[in-house]
Amino acid sequence: MDSTKRLFIAIDIVPDEQFLTVYNKLKSQTTKLDKINWVSPDLMHITLKFLGETAEEKIPAIVENLGIACKDVFPFNIDIGKLGLFGSRYQPRVLWVGADNTENLQNLHISIEKQMRKLGFPRNIGNFVPHLTLARINKIDDKKRFIQHIEKSQIAQIQQLTVKEIILYESILNSRIPVYEKIAAI
Repeated sequence: MDSTKRLFIAIDIVPDEQFLTVYNKLKSQTTKLDKINWVSPDLMHITLKFLGETAEEKIPAIVENLGIACKDVFPFNIDIGKLGLFGSRYQPRVLWVGADNTENLQNLHISIEKQMRKLGFPRNIGNFVPHLTLARINKIDDKKRFIQHIEKSQIAQIQQLTVKEIILYESILNSRIPVYEKIAAI
């Protein structure tokens, strides 16, 4: 029987002190009536491509093709900055912080998409929006106050990051928190 793994390709983020200050300030402004699942800072990453359930025997080809996608890419910087929401102001679903200075990141994403299509993975639907998920929102008691707090917390740059590698991860879901197991670093 073939076994599968739930895979994704990402850039690791190690939040610095300023990032953690903004994160903790946002987290402290929620109330007991809010239902928000905050992402642990040690699990933060920028997803480049979600592969989903993948046969284990495809992993060597994935790693090889990721090497091809990265062969002409040199370390580059991105700025982690603007806070945003997926969903709407009336029905926010995800609180995130976006990346700026992303031309190299966009090119890397395109190269990864091209290499993964060769292996039969479909192109991700929608535009690539480089971001780190801070929280998944189920319910906000006072949406207006929450939005105002996000707007007050905006700063131009929360953290600068040098991208030196990409990671192929397995996502192991359990009832409490996801576990990300590193399969390969490219």
